[in-house]
Amino acid sequence: MLPDWLIGLIMGLVEGLTEFLPVSSTGHMILVADLLNFTGTKATVFEVVVQLGSILAVVVVFWKRLWSVLGVKS
Repeated sequence: MLPDWLIGLIMGLVEGLTEFLPVSSTGHMILVADLLNFTGTKATVFEVVVQLGSILAVVVVFWKRLWSVLGVKS
């Protein structure tokens, strides 16, 4: 089995490379996790945290646009 840090690095790369492509980044993470035998609670928590990080990054990048769409004046 690979060390946890290496699995995290590989999974992070998969998420980063596929997040903004018109493919399922979550599906790719699940496939890679299965190939690396990274399953169970640790894998599920990792996938959730990575997805939350991606959502947070999008919110930060598009913060002003998000507020303008919601009609909030800055």
